[in-house]
Amino acid sequence: MDIDKKLELLKKIQKVDAPPFLLTRILARIESPERVAAPTSWKLAFIACSVVVIMLNASILFKPFGKQNEKDIEQVISSLELSNSNDLYND
Repeated sequence: MDIDKKLELLKKIQKVDAPPFLLTRILARIESPERVAAPTSWKLAFIACSVVVIMLNASILFKPFGKQNEKDIEQVISSLELSNSNDLYND
């Protein structure tokens, strides 16, 4: 019984005492009003990335669909020998 041996090992674990006042130091640090501001370089990088993402979304959204796109799609469909009809069954 390999599992029984492992369970016996768990019974040998002893409790370790924490350093004195550890909990109070942790709670004091959590409750302290000190907040660290993000560095200016991080703020500028976030703004730059946001602007780039918004511009990419706007360019994709407002990109005019011309005749060239339709020709390219038709060429891909014909080269892959796909059917562009919506018929599910042949009569």
